[in-house]
Amino acid sequence: MRTFVPLAVAATIVAVLLPARSVAAQASDPLSSAAPSSRPIRIGFGGGVTVPRQGASAQTLKSGMHGQGFVVFQLPAGLPALRANVDFARMRFETPSTASASGVDGDRTLLAGVLGMKLDLLHGPVRPYLLGGVGAFSLEDAIDGATSDAARSQVNFGIDAGAGLSLRLGPLDAFVESRLQNVYTRQRGLVDTKSITAFPVTFGFVL
Repeated sequence: MRTFVPLAVAATIVAVLLPARSVAAQASDPLSSAAPSSRPIRIGFGGGVTVPRQGASAQTLKSGMHGQGFVVFQLPAGLPALRANVDFARMRFETPSTASASGVDGDRTLLAGVLGMKLDLLHGPVRPYLLGGVGAFSLEDAIDGATSDAARSQVNFGIDAGAGLSLRLGPLDAFVESRLQNVYTRQRGLVDTKSITAFPVTFGFVL
C-alpha cells in the first residue's frame, strides 16, 4: 500500500504534464496547428501568367503577365472570408490580316477591382479553397506605333471565380491559385459566350 501511493502520485503528475508539453510543442511548431490564422485582417500579394481564351474576338490574345494585391477580412461565426482584390494584367494581341486590311499588333491592359468570398474547404496547414466575386474591369487596347488617340478603353462588369491551395509557413501563407475572369462587354451582352475571358494563374504570399 505504501508503494502504491507514490506510484499513483507519479502517474497523476505524468498524466497532467504530458498534455501540457504536447500543447506547447504544437504552439512552437507552425505547421502543426490546424486552426487558421486568428488575425481579422490579412494582406496578400502575388503574380504570375494570364492565359486568355483564344477566339474571344477578332483579336487573338497571347499569354501575358499579371500582378495582384488583396485584403482578406475574416468574418465571425465561421462565415467565409471577404476578399477585396486589385488586379493588373498586360497581354499582347494580334488582329489577323484580311483581304482588305493588314494585321495590327498591340497591347491589352486590364485593371480590375473585385469583391468576393473566400471559402476554405479544409482547416489545417494545407488548405484548399474556393473563390468567387464580382467587380469592375477596365480594358485598354493600344495599337503599336499609333498615337494615344488610337487607344480604346472601356469599363465593364465581370465575374471572378476560381480555386487555390494555401500552405502555412510560420506567420505567412504561401498560395497558388487559378481563376476565371469573364468580362461582359456592353456590345455583346451579359450572357454571350464570346465575352472577354482570361485565366490568371497566381503564386504569392499572405501576411
